[in-house]
Amino acid sequence: MRNGVAVVSPLKSYWGEIPKSQMAELLARSAQIGWRSALLEVAPALDTYVASPNRAAFQDLLPIPETGRILDVGAGLGGISAALAVRHHVVALEGVPERCQFMAVRKKEDGLNRLTILNAGIDSMHLAPGQFDAIIVNGVLEWVAVFDLSGPTEKIQEAFLKRLRELLAPGGVLYVGIENRFGWAQFRGSPDHSGLPYTSLMPRWLARFVCNRSRHRSDDNRGYRTFTYSFSGYRRLFARSGLKIGSMWIATNGYNLPTELVPLNGQAIAFYSKLPLVHAVPGWRALLKNRLKLLVAKEWFWRRFGSDYVFVLERYDA
Repeated sequence: MRNGVAVVSPLKSYWGEIPKSQMAELLARSAQIGWRSALLEVAPALDTYVASPNRAAFQDLLPIPETGRILDVGAGLGGISAALAVRHHVVALEGVPERCQFMAVRKKEDGLNRLTILNAGIDSMHLAPGQFDAIIVNGVLEWVAVFDLSGPTEKIQEAFLKRLRELLAPGGVLYVGIENRFGWAQFRGSPDHSGLPYTSLMPRWLARFVCNRSRHRSDDNRGYRTFTYSFSGYRRLFARSGLKIGSMWIATNGYNLPTELVPLNGQAIAFYSKLPLVHAVPGWRALLKNRLKLLVAKEWFWRRFGSDYVFVLERYDA
């Protein structure tokens, strides 16, 4: 243990939401004035992402007993882990030492005695199989092949999911929050994980060609290995990994703020799409927008073009 962190195999290079120098300042100020005040002072844009308990607003959807054990893979700055640790025993697995140090500060300051912080990657940890009631993979699956160059992206992602499947207890579930490769946000030019717009919409070979000739936010993010998929693509990937979709939602505010999760069925989608009409702003533009919302309030449309998916996966042998 080192300052509240179990250090096993930290990443050699820094990777984070803010530059390394800014992260060092955040850690220094957290020790002086507390992590919440330091966050608002040093990185106020991350306040909701790091501090809001709504990062784990999905937790009541998961069949986890009060004394259940949860593994949060790629825990980052602890937004989800800290919220879950109020009610459950949580293991926050994170490879970047600076992120783990920040989580340790907030654990001590907030008295999160149910939170355990491991500074390691999933492949370097020899975790006992069958011990977790839930495993959280939020915004992580698309990145795993960036840090493992030993094979094709699909095979690396498949091996990653198979490893997590082994860690699930009987009846346990795997929670995955991730983008739809063909989501409406992508068609509107939202940056892909490559740092560029539209690359998820391209054939993989073309995305690699474009990315190899463009700047990236990190030297680790070379070529194009941050694969996302369509609904059918995810279903095939999960099946190859021995997992099946137990339930799924569209996260209308994004999977990083899952305060609105719409079940992927026609009745729920139609009901959700009608809600804004109650307080509709007068005018032809608002009328046209609302009419379009109702026209596309179809299960097939949301399945194909919803921006962010939330999956709850089960083992095939469950």
